[in-house]
Amino acid sequence: MLGKDEEKQSQFMFVNLDEFVPQDHLLRVIKRTIDFSFIYDKVKDLYSPIGRRSVDPVLLIKMLLIGYWYGIPSERKLEQEVKLNLAYRWFLGLDLAEPVPDHSTISQNRRRRFKNSLLFQEIFDTIISRCVAAGLVNGEVIVTDSTHIKASASRQRVEKIWVEKTPTEYMQMLEQEAQRLEAELQKRREEAGKKKCGKKRQTRERKVMREIISSKTDPEAGYMNRLGKPSGFHYLNHISIDVKKGIITDSYATAGNVNDHIPFIERVKAQKGRLGLPIGAIGADKGYDFLEVHHGLEQEEVTGYVTPTELSEAEAIIGAKFRYDKETDAFTCPEGKRLRWTHVRRLREAHIVKIYVAKIKDCKVCPNRKGCFGPKQKYRTLKVALFHESDKRNRDRATTPEYLRIQRLRRIWCEGTFGVLKSQHNLAATYKRGLANIQEQCLLSASALNIKRMVRAIA
Repeated sequence: MLGKDEEKQSQFMFVNLDEFVPQDHLLRVIKRTIDFSFIYDKVKDLYSPIGRRSVDPVLLIKMLLIGYWYGIPSERKLEQEVKLNLAYRWFLGLDLAEPVPDHSTISQNRRRRFKNSLLFQEIFDTIISRCVAAGLVNGEVIVTDSTHIKASASRQRVEKIWVEKTPTEYMQMLEQEAQRLEAELQKRREEAGKKKCGKKRQTRERKVMREIISSKTDPEAGYMNRLGKPSGFHYLNHISIDVKKGIITDSYATAGNVNDHIPFIERVKAQKGRLGLPIGAIGADKGYDFLEVHHGLEQEEVTGYVTPTELSEAEAIIGAKFRYDKETDAFTCPEGKRLRWTHVRRLREAHIVKIYVAKIKDCKVCPNRKGCFGPKQKYRTLKVALFHESDKRNRDRATTPEYLRIQRLRRIWCEGTFGVLKSQHNLAATYKRGLANIQEQCLLSASALNIKRMVRAIA
């Protein structure tokens, strides 16, 4: 018999939303595990003590997190979903009669009240601290990499501009080390009764300019043109992950034209300082194979397992045929002759080398003279970058089983995490503009994934 639902009479009902949420639902597990009331202490200075009562800030943050847990990038759509989804209402503490915060309320609080605060960074750090307390993060092995985020920027509205390249902390350290070495060498010469060779170098500040492609719609986005990556305006999210349970310990956004290694050491320092994380070892790919990284990690007493790039022919010859003695700061050639350090040369920006020179009389009678250097030269010289020993130690570690283990973990956790963040947690692209907004997006996306991994590990 054909059945029809006739018009039904309205009735009053008492509804308990708790009965509609399954016991194993993600939001139920999160609510049981995490108390979000710590947010009140984080935002109390952002609200006036007088005036009309605001929307509960914990409600706003939890609502934003729902959008990142369930891949809802639009705040307008998020408002609609919360209205319709009983589990979302239950998690936020809203019954069926209570109004859901308007999308503009969420947007204006995020864009104005929270804009210049460290709220999202502090929420991210609090979650990590709880992971540390629960034994889910220990810092023994951290892996790092970056992923691109497509910017909301037109490829048609562009301009070429010149920008000043500011020296990094490492460049300043290089210059200080070069000046120290030159002073040390001059002292040796004076003690030996010799004068300084060559003209006195004039130290002066030099502005380094470079031309870049800039977007008129989002000037803070960077034009990325990397091999194997989509070209265009992007941002980069640099993340670090503790391999024990895959908890993201750092998430940092830069323009898409920033090389991976440039913010790396500062992010290591941030994790150690901000979280008190005792980092033991770090794994990274060949995009981080720079002396700046190797030396910086040693300064921070962190063991680096960085994939080494292929040596140039000159570097390979030095490493294979010339032996370095750290105590005497000299090289020995295959014929047993000594090459002593004579001076420091600045080849280009962020590349300062020490010049080691053999004696003319040694090279004059050497049987391998023709195969060692050119016919117009009278003696063999070596150009060796400052802090080259740290690169050698990293290459030695790259031959160990521990290197293979950490690189395998890096591929698993970094690539897997990027895939999850992009497919499920609003990191594939952005409708926001400006570096501060992208940093907020990266932190919320990482926080959402950290909370999921945290509660699943504890439950």
